Amino acid sequence: MSRNKELNQKILQLSIPIMLGSLSQTLMSTADTIMVGRLSREALAAAGLGNIFTFTFIIPLGLLAMGTRIKISRRVGEKNLHSVGTVVDNSLVLAALLGILSTLVLSFGAPLIMRNINPDPVVAELASNFVRIRFLAVPFFILIMTGQAFFEATSRTQITLYSSVLINGLNIFFNAVLIFGLLGFPALGLMGAAWGSVFATICGLVFIGFILYNPRERITYGLFSGPLSWVEARSILDLSIPSMLEGFGSIFSYFIFVWIHSLIGTVELAAASVLNSIYSLLFLPAMGLGKATGILVGQFLGSKERVMARMATIQAMKLGAFFSGFIAVLGIIFARPLLSLYTPDVQVVQTALVPLYIILVGTSVNSMGMATRHTIIGAGMTRWTFKMQMIICYIIYLPLVYFLGIFLGLGIKGTYLGEALYFILVFATHYWKFRQGGWQFHQV
Repeated sequence: MSRNKELNQKILQLSIPIMLGSLSQTLMSTADTIMVGRLSREALAAAGLGNIFTFTFIIPLGLLAMGTRIKISRRVGEKNLHSVGTVVDNSLVLAALLGILSTLVLSFGAPLIMRNINPDPVVAELASNFVRIRFLAVPFFILIMTGQAFFEATSRTQITLYSSVLINGLNIFFNAVLIFGLLGFPALGLMGAAWGSVFATICGLVFIGFILYNPRERITYGLFSGPLSWVEARSILDLSIPSMLEGFGSIFSYFIFVWIHSLIGTVELAAASVLNSIYSLLFLPAMGLGKATGILVGQFLGSKERVMARMATIQAMKLGAFFSGFIAVLGIIFARPLLSLYTPDVQVVQTALVPLYIILVGTSVNSMGMATRHTIIGAGMTRWTFKMQMIICYIIYLPLVYFLGIFLGLGIKGTYLGEALYFILVFATHYWKFRQGGWQFHQV
C-alpha cells in the first residue's frame, strides 16, 4: 500500500467516528427542540435562550481537553506511553476543578443574566431555572471531553463515537420520560429536558470512566498512578487556555454575525438561522478531518517523522476538498428542497437561496483551512492560532460583513459573501504558516 493510501485510510479511520459522534449531537438537539416545542411558546423560547447561553460557556470550557490531546499525541509518537498517564491524571484534576468552579459561578449568575437579556419575565424565569440545572452537568462534561481526548490521541476515536451516541441517545430517552412524565415519572416540562441532559452526561462519564479504569489502560499508559505535577498541569494549561479563549471569541463573533442580520430584517434573520443550521451539518466533514489531522501530526512529530506530518496535512486537504466539493454539488442541485425541509416560508427560502450557494462553494476551502489549522494546533502552536483567529474575526471578518451587508446594502448576500471570504482568509493564513515549516520543530 502506498504511503498516500495508508495516510488516507488512517485519516478516515480517525475522522469518520468523530463526524458521526457530532452528527448524533445534532440529531439529539433536533429531537430536544421538537419535544420542548410541544410544551409552550415560552418554554421553547426559554430552551433556545438557555441552550445558547449554556453552549457559550460549556464548549470553550471543554476545550481544556485540547492541551490534553496535543500532549498525548506527541507522547504516543515518541513511544513514551507510560508518561501518558501523567498527562491524563493532571488533566482530570484540572477538569474537575474547572468544572466545579464554573458550575458555582455560572449557576448563581444565570438568573441575573437571563433577566437582563430577555424582557419577558416568564421566559427569563424559565430560562434561569433551566440553565441552573444544565450547569450541574458542566464538571461531568469537561471530564468526558478529557477522557475522549485520551482515546482520540491514542487513535481510538470509535470510543468517542460510542460515548457520544450513548450520551445523546440517553438524552433523548430521559428528556421524553421527564418532560412528558412517562414510565410513572412526574411530568417536569422544560425542567425535565434540563435534568435529562444532566443524567445523560453522568451516564456518559460512567461509561468513559469504566474504560479508563480498565487494567489494560492503566498498565499500558500508567493511568491513575500519579504523581500530580504542577509543571505538567501548567504545560497543559499553556496549550489549552489559548484554545479556550479562541472558543469564547469565536462564539461571540457568531453572536455579532447573527445580530448584524437582525439589523437587515426579520426575514433575513430567519434565513440566517436556517443557513446556520445547514452549515452546522456541512461543517462536520471539515471538523472530523481537521481533528484527525491534528492527532496524526502530533504523533508523527513525536516520532520525528516530519515528512509524514506534512504528507498527512496534504492528504487531509485533498480529502476535505473532495468530500466537501461532492457535498457542494449535491447541495447546489437540491438547494431549494433542502431549504424547504427547514421552513415552509417561501420568502425565507428564496432569501436564503443565494447565500446557501455561497456557503456551499466555500465549503471546500473551509475543509482545507481546517486541515492546515489543526496541523498548527496539533504541533502545539495554539497561541499562534488564537491570535490569528482573533485578528481575522474582529479586525477583518466582522467589519467586512457589516460593510458588505449594511453599508453597501447587499443584505444577506453580502454577509455570507463575507463568510466565504473568512474561509479563504483562514485557509490562506494557516497554509502560509504550514508552508513556512517552523511548526515541525515546535516542542511540546
